[in-house]
Amino acid sequence: MGPINTLEAERTRLRLTCRHLAGSGPTQLADEFDAIAAWLRENGDQGSGGDLVPGVQPEVYGRGALVEDFETEVSTLFGMPAARFMPSGCMAQPIALRIWGERARNATTAFHPTSHLQLHEELGYQELHGLSAHLIGDASRPTTAADVAAAIGPGGAAEKTGLASLLIELPAREIGGQLPTWEELVELSKLCRNRDIRLHLDGARVWQAEPAYGRSLPEIAALFDSVYVSFYKDVGALPGAMLLGPRDFIDEAASWQRRQGGTLFTAAANIVSARMHLADCLERMPQLIERARQVAALFSVHSRAIVIPDPPQTSMFHLRLEGEEEGLLEARDRVAREMGIWLFNNLKKIEGQAAMRTELSMGASSLTLSDDELAAAITLLL
Repeated sequence: MGPINTLEAERTRLRLTCRHLAGSGPTQLADEFDAIAAWLRENGDQGSGGDLVPGVQPEVYGRGALVEDFETEVSTLFGMPAARFMPSGCMAQPIALRIWGERARNATTAFHPTSHLQLHEELGYQELHGLSAHLIGDASRPTTAADVAAAIGPGGAAEKTGLASLLIELPAREIGGQLPTWEELVELSKLCRNRDIRLHLDGARVWQAEPAYGRSLPEIAALFDSVYVSFYKDVGALPGAMLLGPRDFIDEAASWQRRQGGTLFTAAANIVSARMHLADCLERMPQLIERARQVAALFSVHSRAIVIPDPPQTSMFHLRLEGEEEGLLEARDRVAREMGIWLFNNLKKIEGQAAMRTELSMGASSLTLSDDELAAAITLLL
């Protein structure tokens, strides 16, 4: 156990002291809470005499100006009627699909084979909400209208699967941040509306889609009946999510949130964190998409590296690296020790190949690395 623990400790030290290619880099949670506390002091409630009263609790059980103002801000940002702050997407998205299913009196939904709901949530949509899922499309590419049409048949939704809803993730993380083309997305939306299938957006990283498409968030949201967004992915805030849609839909979602224990006594810290970071994320995202393409090009000149997709469509991509896991991790550690650059975190084995796969999602830290030093680091790695 000694050598293993020593190695793990060394890797932890390197990860916490190096500049990072992906993500926001090492952060101190205490710094975030200091900033939240400062925000609350600066934006506290007004007392009866008009003076700022520090320490007043501005949000309790999902009610109060702090959360309601933020819900209005985000619903306006997307051009949607209403929004509800929730602890996580794992809660928000199955609730949305349940509501659409109950209104259609049909418990069948559909999503991509690599959807987070299918791979990473212990099938909560099924076990908690009684939904059944139809996995649609090829696992290596985005879902298209043709995939949906093939599933529901030419005569209507009831002929084959009887879909009440369809979830589309923009961009799709498990396939390297790929997006359908704008034209494909519009066609998909039209098909769903013609067949009375509610279209839900898994927008955990939708902030990337706006500059990638060159379309506004309201233009994107207009193609969907409901939308979920995350505030810790890309935004870099504490955990939190927002579900958006029609007012009656959101009111019903709030009831399900309460039933599942998701209406906390206060989520003030998480709400403030999201409010503080959102504007910076929106401003920075076009630059991060361009940075992803620059970084991918630096990897692509090496025969042992394959970028997926190439070029990246958003601010993230997957990287296939030829070699075995331990050898690549040792090379990563060498780069970290010699150059102070942390290139990636974990690797996943690609079945049947002497190669590994990792995910690179550009954050503010990627902008601190020059192309010359990053090229040298990649050369040392490979």
